[in-house]
Amino acid sequence: MVVVKEDILKQHKQILMTAGLELATNNTNSLIEDDIINGVIDPPLEAMDIVKQRLLNIAKNNNLVLDSEKFKKSLDIYKNKVKKEFREIFKKRIKIIKESYSNMDDDKPLDLVKNLKKDLVKFNKELKKESKEFLLKLINEEIVNDLDDIISEDNLKFKKEVTKFLQTTYIKQILENLDMKLLVKDTILLNSLKEQIERFVFTTENSHLFD
Repeated sequence: MVVVKEDILKQHKQILMTAGLELATNNTNSLIEDDIINGVIDPPLEAMDIVKQRLLNIAKNNNLVLDSEKFKKSLDIYKNKVKKEFREIFKKRIKIIKESYSNMDDDKPLDLVKNLKKDLVKFNKELKKESKEFLLKLINEEIVNDLDDIISEDNLKFKKEVTKFLQTTYIKQILENLDMKLLVKDTILLNSLKEQIERFVFTTENSHLFD
């Protein structure tokens, strides 16, 4: 069997795509699990848990006692649903990168990075909108609606303060943090993919296998 130049090039492109998708998958998983979930939604230390600490402070200021078990249950349900939502959304990020490789122009392979950058900007914009919507929905369903059950007595002031914090300040903080994490991870990903493609181009232009 004679191996022709086109076959070798096809194999080389497949290796490039496999490496690129592996890089993108690792980058995305780190973004979700390390940056968003462990860093924002479910931090490793209780002192870093924004929702828990803020609600405790508001309760203290209103001379109220929180039912710790019910509060934990509500918070855990909320966090688990948020994690699930983010994990589902970020599957789209891998799909976008896979499609970019599938549509790579053989004559202009480095255009992949430029086009992908535009696609990620669009994805990030849609992500912020989608995240804001589902965060607000889950906050209302899993925390705000349970406020009467987690405090020792009915207190309208407490509920108003907590609701305002969760629906405005808290969501804003998450989205701002998300913006920062996306910027860092997108930059790392695009630079790494660019290096991979540059090596691919160098090999195809200089390897005797393609003579």
